[in-house]
Amino acid sequence: MESHFDKNMPGGSKESSFIAETLDFINQIAPVDKYKNVIDLGCGPGLYSHGLAMKGYNVVGVDFNKKAIEYAASKANKENLSIEYRNEDITKIGLNEEFDVALLIYHLYGSFSPENRSKILSNLYQGLKPGGLVLLDVLSEAEFNKTEPQFMWGLSRKDSPFSNKKHLALYASLKYPNKVTLTKNMMVFNNGDLINYHYWNQYFSIDDLEKEVNEAGFTLEKVYADVNGREYVEDNDVFGAVLKKKE
Repeated sequence: MESHFDKNMPGGSKESSFIAETLDFINQIAPVDKYKNVIDLGCGPGLYSHGLAMKGYNVVGVDFNKKAIEYAASKANKENLSIEYRNEDITKIGLNEEFDVALLIYHLYGSFSPENRSKILSNLYQGLKPGGLVLLDVLSEAEFNKTEPQFMWGLSRKDSPFSNKKHLALYASLKYPNKVTLTKNMMVFNNGDLINYHYWNQYFSIDDLEKEVNEAGFTLEKVYADVNGREYVEDNDVFGAVLKKKE
């Protein structure tokens, strides 16, 4: 669970100030009196779900990580927040026009294959009411162009986010056609055990993303620098987007 709160870890959480800004932006584009029901896909330990519930939204959080869901549910229970948490695969979750807003943030969308991204968008289309909104962010084409392959190895640090046991760490960052990268972390332990972490990422131009979401029944309403609503910057490493389900 500690990795969820480590901003330096792949898949770790953003800083609390960033999350607070995102919550304010969501409240701005989707006021709670008009967009009451929110689904947070890939909710992790519930940082965004918790914040939205505090603002008065009805929130459902979904994540494949059982420990993250258990932590989030326990925290909500302790603070008397009515948040429904589901330990499910977001490529398979069944929804039926029950939500006003969906969140798919922290570059989660681009970590899936094209086939699974299509499934996720289809699920969101089924789950959102007509005119419902999706807030997501993706890694940019500009960042892909700046990324260089890397290969490194060495003994683990005492503060390694992957394991507190001493190990040999091997790292590789690879580039593939069609704006795809793979980050590989391998840990080799004294007893011969090997553990691998693989992180695939799809990078997007605005046109790439628009084409993909249009095919799934969404319009690309507006592009931002991030999910906090900052003005779009062309060479930024990420960009955020608001989608709208076609009515």
